[in-house]
Amino acid sequence: MSRSISLTRRLTITVLVLELTSAIALIGAITVHERHTQFRAFDATLEATAQSLMGAVQDAEDGGDNVMLDMRGVEVGKDAAFRVEDEHGRVLGFMGNPPHLEALPSGAPVFQNVKIAGRGYRFIVLHGLRIVDPGTAGGVRHNITIVYGTPVGRVWHRVLEAIRFFAIATAILLGVTAWVMVWLLRKGLSPVHELAREAERISSSAWTFDAPASARETVELRPLTAALEAAVGRLQRSFEQQRRFTNDAAHELKTDVAIIKSSLQLLQMRKRSAEEYSRGLALSLDDITRLEMTVQKMLTLARLEQPAEGNGSDSVAQSCSLRDVVEDAVHQSRPLAELKGISMSVECSADARVPIDSRDALLLCSNIVLNALQHSPDGMNVHVRLTSEVDSACLTVQDQGEGVSDEDRPYLFEPFYRGDPSRSRKSGGTGLGLSICKAICERVGGSIEISNVTAGGAIVTVRLPVKPPAADSALSASVNVQ
Repeated sequence: MSRSISLTRRLTITVLVLELTSAIALIGAITVHERHTQFRAFDATLEATAQSLMGAVQDAEDGGDNVMLDMRGVEVGKDAAFRVEDEHGRVLGFMGNPPHLEALPSGAPVFQNVKIAGRGYRFIVLHGLRIVDPGTAGGVRHNITIVYGTPVGRVWHRVLEAIRFFAIATAILLGVTAWVMVWLLRKGLSPVHELAREAERISSSAWTFDAPASARETVELRPLTAALEAAVGRLQRSFEQQRRFTNDAAHELKTDVAIIKSSLQLLQMRKRSAEEYSRGLALSLDDITRLEMTVQKMLTLARLEQPAEGNGSDSVAQSCSLRDVVEDAVHQSRPLAELKGISMSVECSADARVPIDSRDALLLCSNIVLNALQHSPDGMNVHVRLTSEVDSACLTVQDQGEGVSDEDRPYLFEPFYRGDPSRSRKSGGTGLGLSICKAICERVGGSIEISNVTAGGAIVTVRLPVKPPAADSALSASVNVQ
């Protein structure tokens, strides 16, 4: 059992994954920026407190011009650690257990991260100058070094709080986006569902397919809508053609069977002479022969309408000389032409090998030539012409008959169709000849058309793909058969 695939789910997951990736990248960038901002502010606080400690270094008011640390008015955190030393290494004041860190000779503040009892601290080392008794000979200069630090845990706490806020906001945004996307996708795909519901109404008894306006107005669905309408139209014509074929075939076979049955019933009604029985059986045999020919043509048409084998083992893979086939077809139809007093002119200006079995090619040409003879008045002319084009062979058969009416033109190649609505046996066979011709042409990618000639009559044009001709096959011949 195949697993179903949801386009809505796929699109939603794809967009959410992209948004989640973007959110992770954004949170990473925010983390870096927030850390930089917080630590810069933290360093500024450390430097300000260190400067306050520097300002707390006062004159000791003793005879040795020493200094002391006056912590009045100086606030440091309860977890802070600091040490204030003079140039002789004398500790003026301290708190906690700050490490011994070296200051830069230039006096610029130095920031360092240190672990104290497993706890992270950030220290600043500040080197400054304090002058005692500046009014007496310029005063006494003291180089003061301050090491001050506080835990960095609160800084990371603020960074994590910012990350947590953005993560929660992102999760809420993704949830809202997922809900909105599902709703929008379902609404956006509603034309597809409407189109599917309309297509579900199609059946063998109801071929009406009216694409919904929403599908026609959607640019992406217009090709699908047009393809569905065209496919339904082709299927409808195919089913109608099959239905007509079945009805016409049943009619033809029923007529022949009824004639045979009536002939036998007449023979059975009373005792007859041997000659009458012989004549009646001969008529029945003729009807049976006609019935057999009809069935044979139906089987031929069914064979030709079957899809070609993928390996090309059927007649499509074979080839024959179209000029030889045309000459054979003309030769076979000569008796009918002589009977009607019709002259036939044959012009084969080129030879070509077509990918058709010789029997099917002969059937194609014979049907076209016989059709022209049947629709030509006595004493007229039928012209057969074979020419070669760039990648195809063109066979034309022109008669001087009544031509093709506009009413008959759409149905000329349908099985059992004949222009004579009475289906008279005199109107030309069973009506399968042109259908067989079309099936032969289409089986190899060719075409057949029937059009009227301005001077009167009809012309049948057949175009067939050609195979590369042999080196000695480029002969020209013109034969007039009277």
